[in-house]
Formats: sequence, structure tokens, C-alpha cells
Amino acid sequence: MTQPTTRTTFKDYCKRKLGWPVVELNIDDDQVEDCIDDGLQFFQEYHFDATEVTYLKHQITGSTLKLASSPTGDFSNGELFTGGTSGVRATVHAYHSANTTLRYKDPKVKSGGDGNTYYANTTTTFSTGETLTGSTSGATATTHASTATAFGDYDKKYVTIAESIIGIRRVIPFYDNFGSSSMFSVKYQFALNDLYRLGSGLATYEISQQHLRMIDEMFTGRTLFRYNRHADRLYLEISWGSDVDIDDWIVVECDQILDPATYSDVWSDLFLKKYSTALIKKQWGQNLIKFEGLQLPGGITLNGRQMYDDATAELERIEEEMQVKYELPVDFSVG
Repeated sequence: MTQPTTRTTFKDYCKRKLGWPVVELNIDDDQVEDCIDDGLQFFQEYHFDATEVTYLKHQITGSTLKLASSPTGDFSNGELFTGGTSGVRATVHAYHSANTTLRYKDPKVKSGGDGNTYYANTTTTFSTGETLTGSTSGATATTHASTATAFGDYDKKYVTIAESIIGIRRVIPFYDNFGSSSMFSVKYQFALNDLYRLGSGLATYEISQQHLRMIDEMFTGRTLFRYNRHADRLYLEISWGSDVDIDDWIVVECDQILDPATYSDVWSDLFLKKYSTALIKKQWGQNLIKFEGLQLPGGITLNGRQMYDDATAELERIEEEMQVKYELPVDFSVG
């Protein structure tokens, strides 16, 4: 028979390896599905063929505020505006007339001992139906009666990552450190003073490039980040507004799971077939353990414990094989 290319044909393959349909399998179909899910998860966690290195691009979003109607007057980009009811003050990024949406950043509220100092705040939001007033333009607008504020990446200080991403390798630098045109930059001055040592020949050039990269590491370093795959959030330890702003793009080098629904060849992977079949066998033995020693007509005795123990030993052998043959080496250079 041909190799499995779908979840259904994969399930039938595993059942046939255990004797079906000649032998009746004492296992529910939902239990088979659970075993396949567990097999896929283990395969995707450890097997080098289960993921691919990809580059994820993302455009930084700003917070949005839905307006009840077009504003009276024109809000200026970069001006401050204040909510008459909530007291929240923020900076206008842009107004979109097509959907009467005001994009903004840096929401702040008055707090502290004197009660007159504004501090960053993403807990207190603009109220529905309140009046907004621009500090420079004098433009006014009313927020929508039922739509609340939606905070963007800029104010949340993190980027939401898709569930299929299981690891972040690095964030591509936001700028070209060696291409700076500012003569007042420290890195520019260091590079300029070292130009006389470039000399000629590839060896000299390579040594000089390594020296410039060392200078870059000293004064800039790599983009720091925090990421946990269960939270699906990429926190960037950067200067927001200086390194990146709303509508800027970032590029992230990451590991993405190969979706079997898209790449059907995953279902024919030799390791996945063996591991999932062993999981189903173990569940079958688990179901029969409570009937251990039961005498059937014809003198047949059920021995679910033996089947369970055999499957457990087989799974241990397969998992050890994964570590030796299929798992990538541990990367000690993290983030």
C-alpha cells in the first residue's frame, strides 16, 4: 500500500501495524486520535525534520480608538489629545477617515503625589462616548459608544507570535551599524580612525572587519528579547520610539512547525509512524490490564500487562533513538 498522506490514512496505517482488521483492537477511536496527537507533539518537539528555519516579518501596530463620527477639525500627527471623561492623554499617530479610527501611542494618566504628573498607563483606557480634544489643533471627536480601545504592539511592548512558532533564534538588527552617516556617532568615529589600517589584501580586510564587528558588539550588541512559546509573546528589550516606531517592520529568525495539513509528507515519516504505533499499542494494553488473567472460550487468556510492558519498552527505545539520531544538538548560545 502507498505511504500515508493524511491523518485518516496515517491512523489506518498504525492500526494495521497492530493487526487490524484481522485482530480487533480494544481501543476507542478518540484514544487513537489522542495517541496520534501525542506522537505529533513529540515529533515536533525534538525531530529535526519536524521544523524549519523561517524569517517572520511583522509590522509594528499602534493602538486604535474607534470614533463615533468624523472629528471636528483635523488632528495633527504627533500632537497630544486628552479624553474629557477618562483623563487619559496620548499622542496622535494618524487619523484614518475611511473607518473613522484614530491611531495613537503612549497613553498616560495623571497620578503621583502632586496629581499633575502624567505617567504611562495601559490599564486606564479611554471611555466610550467621551470627548477627545487635541492640545494643538483644537480638534474634537467623540469615541464610539460601544467599541473599546485596542492596544497595539507599540504600547503593549510585545509582539504576538503564532502558535506554530516554537522557538526564536534572533531578532534581525533594526539598523546598519556600519552605514551610519552621523559623524558624531561613536561607532562612526572609531571606524573612521581605523580606516588607515585597512591596508591591502584579503587577510588585512578580514581582520579589519572583525575589529569593526567587535566595536559594534561593544557599543550596540544584539537585540535582546524574551520569548516563551506557551505565552506566544515576543518581548523586545529595545528603545520603543527610537529603535522602532509604529508601522516599522521587524524580522525574526525562528523555528516553525511543519503543518501536516500543508506538508502531507510528514505523515510518512518513519519515526512518527513507529512512535505513534507504539503509543496506540500502549493504550491498547492499558485498556486490557483490568481484564488480565481473564479466561476466554477456547482457553485463551488475556494478558494486557505484557502488551503494556512491551509497548513501554519499545517507546523507551524509540525515544533513545530520537536523542541519538534525530535530535539537533543543544544550542548553548541563547538569546
